[in-house]
Amino acid sequence: MMPPSARNPFRKNTSQAVLLLVAAIFCSWTLEVARAGTAEEDWQAVVALDAGPAQHPQTAEAAGNIVVAHLARQEKALRTFLAAHPEDSHAFEAKLRLSRLLQIRADFEQSEKLRVEAANLLESLEKTATPEQRTELDFSKVTRLMRGLHRNDSAQCQTLLDAARRFQAAHPTDRRVAPLLAEVATLYDNKPQLKESLLEDALSAVRESDVKARIQDDLKRVRLFGQLVSMKFTSIQGKEITLDDFAGRPVFIIFFGEFSTESMTAVDKLRAEVAQLPAGAVEVVGVDLDARREAVLETIKTRRLTWPLAYDGKGWDSPLVRNFGINMVPTVWLLDGHGHLRSLNALEGAATLARQLLREH
Repeated sequence: MMPPSARNPFRKNTSQAVLLLVAAIFCSWTLEVARAGTAEEDWQAVVALDAGPAQHPQTAEAAGNIVVAHLARQEKALRTFLAAHPEDSHAFEAKLRLSRLLQIRADFEQSEKLRVEAANLLESLEKTATPEQRTELDFSKVTRLMRGLHRNDSAQCQTLLDAARRFQAAHPTDRRVAPLLAEVATLYDNKPQLKESLLEDALSAVRESDVKARIQDDLKRVRLFGQLVSMKFTSIQGKEITLDDFAGRPVFIIFFGEFSTESMTAVDKLRAEVAQLPAGAVEVVGVDLDARREAVLETIKTRRLTWPLAYDGKGWDSPLVRNFGINMVPTVWLLDGHGHLRSLNALEGAATLARQLLREH
């Protein structure tokens, strides 16, 4: 299983060109009269768009344009369906879908008007939801909080946690409980006991084997917190490396791969953070998950890396990856001078975290 390199599918810094395209698309709808077919035909038109756009963009801007255009088609299909078939059995789901889509548009366009419309749609469904529909409505409320989440906002994280726990309590047998709790647990790397509790609950509720494997990896990592980490390898530079070599100094371990844009950004960011510290105060060890040796050598050259890099060409199946439960890149750990794992997510504020350990030593 190759995990995703990042979990945020939407970017809030949308280009002006994309925003203009949004305006052009949605303004043009006022000039077009939708032609509705039968309820089943119109619903199939909605469902067919779930496959996503067929284009394969070459640039980030082109990708943004395609996403916005596809959102426009989805919104039009949903509004057409609801206008023509308000009493159809699919009307509830259509409103849920429209609410989610409007929230996505609101994020793109930073539109409070769209956020209000999305919220009003959910509120209107509260009055008529059957018990089965209530489950879908409650889950939509949780995912709405997820889409608007700022991971550094502790109040928002707590609100999402409370909502996830409510969903778990109200719908304990729902198959989405496990992945929901596992996702919320990613917010609490700095609270390992809470993170472990969430993951244990997720593991007890999981059904799908791939989700179970992810949760087991996550539990393996969080249970390493505070423990002595042992690592020994021959670096791609040809040196025998053991973490004992760095006794007395904090050590960053970064798991990354050139195949992940986020990884390369993390490498650059970690280099910049370490450069703020006194020379030799900390050490950095890299574990590269690339399949091709040439990609690793190119990274070393272009990024001017002097860190020892572990590389065996086995990617996600590498013992150094599997033994530590790594299932996403980039992952950055910080060990103290005694080799104990002190941070599961040390990229943000890496220099500050290292200074704290140096003061403690």
